Amino acid sequence: MAWWLWLLVQLVVWCCAGLVALLWWKWANKPHIDAPGPPTLPIIGNILDFLEMPLTLHKIFDLHRQYGDLTRLYVGPMLLVTVAHPDDVQHVLLTSKLIDRGTLCTNAMRAFVGDGLVTIDVSRWKVHRKLINPTFHSEILEGFLEAFHDGGLFVSERLARTRGAATEVHPSVFLAAFRDFCSTVIGMNPDLVIPNALAEEMSAAVNDGVTTVQMMILRPWMQNKFLLQLTSKGRGVFKFVKIMQDWALKCIAMGSAATEDGPTKTRQRLLEALLKPGNQTAVPLDEVQGELMNLLIAGTETTAVTVSYTLALLALHPEWQDAAHQELKDVFGEGDDYLRAPSLADLGRLRVLESIIKETLRLFPTVPILPRMATGDLWLSGGSGRKVLVPEGTLLLVMPFLTHRLPQFFQDPQQFDPSRFLEDRVGKEHACTYLPFGLGARSCVGSQYSRLQLKVYLSDILKRFRFLPCSQREDLDDSALAFSLNPVKPIRVSCIPVDGCNT
Repeated sequence: MAWWLWLLVQLVVWCCAGLVALLWWKWANKPHIDAPGPPTLPIIGNILDFLEMPLTLHKIFDLHRQYGDLTRLYVGPMLLVTVAHPDDVQHVLLTSKLIDRGTLCTNAMRAFVGDGLVTIDVSRWKVHRKLINPTFHSEILEGFLEAFHDGGLFVSERLARTRGAATEVHPSVFLAAFRDFCSTVIGMNPDLVIPNALAEEMSAAVNDGVTTVQMMILRPWMQNKFLLQLTSKGRGVFKFVKIMQDWALKCIAMGSAATEDGPTKTRQRLLEALLKPGNQTAVPLDEVQGELMNLLIAGTETTAVTVSYTLALLALHPEWQDAAHQELKDVFGEGDDYLRAPSLADLGRLRVLESIIKETLRLFPTVPILPRMATGDLWLSGGSGRKVLVPEGTLLLVMPFLTHRLPQFFQDPQQFDPSRFLEDRVGKEHACTYLPFGLGARSCVGSQYSRLQLKVYLSDILKRFRFLPCSQREDLDDSALAFSLNPVKPIRVSCIPVDGCNT
């Protein structure tokens, strides 16, 4: 053997030995908690428990049934604790004021959507949140109703083309929500920003991105860009990110030109708040770009997924679909006025539809995991009354879909029953039993935007169609967990036009 080859072998052996020693040291000094969880293996912890991808609701439900409301997991030496009981939810999200989301989840999402409200560290997040909060003021949102109605009509027209065949709702709603985001939050004509064909490509890429981000969280070494690019899914993510970055830069360039021409407004939209005259920005340019990407995905994917789940559940529960149709007739009448755009007053009267949306979000909250890093020791109980010390550095994973299905707070929790919201039965036992948009400082900045958009979309769609099931309830529960909830099998329904309604 040549001397240089022998040295190379020695170097590789010693590097491997050093890496193993470092990993073993980290494992030996990992944090501990007196909470139940699955058996661990040295160095890798519970990674083998999550070999099967994607990670679905079923896996977490099984862990919850076996180990309870506080479950201990290790990804390598990192301690993760799932949180389900409202007492602990309140302490983590409200009382303790934890707002750092940690790096395990945010680094994976940052590769997908850049630096923005969802992914940036605490110090920068405070600056961004202060700038963005006013752009979702109720006075501004009321002016978006017409655009939301256009979005509802856009979806209805595309559903009408299916002529009753089984169809996936998600792509049409995603595209409509994308167009709405451009025309409302950004204030630009979507046709000038990005063509429809590219938007539809983005819809498919987001679905792939959900599972890719999940893989990056459960396989932390895949957060290395070189390793990620070796996989077909990783290459798809980088292609998608390039599309998103180009879109965001185009919006910024157009917004900067408009800023030079127009006066400062009292109520500003997103780009108006982030851009300043003279091609200056309120935060660094890459963060403006990342903010557009963050909010676009947060404002489109969640809407598309929620509408998909809602229509599938209504197809499986025709009695509630009948109730929604009757309410729409009661509010909008049955003549030529029936298909008019909804006003804010109309939406306020749609209590059945609102309860249906709330119940859908109870069963299938589109943001299924709320991560928080324990920046100090804290005590949790899992609802048992026995206090458990959670050490500093633990990544706490608040699981709304577990909290929403606790039988002590929701009777028949697996049952789709909107009446629990129609009769105001939710929240009287505990203020933190229901959190589809999060709670506390890092709750969803666009929650009111989303609620209005969902109501307008669904009212417009249900006026025009009756839905028949093509997916089973088991298909809906078989959903993957990442930055949004996403069904493993595409949700399909059959859209039957309502007599006398022209889309």
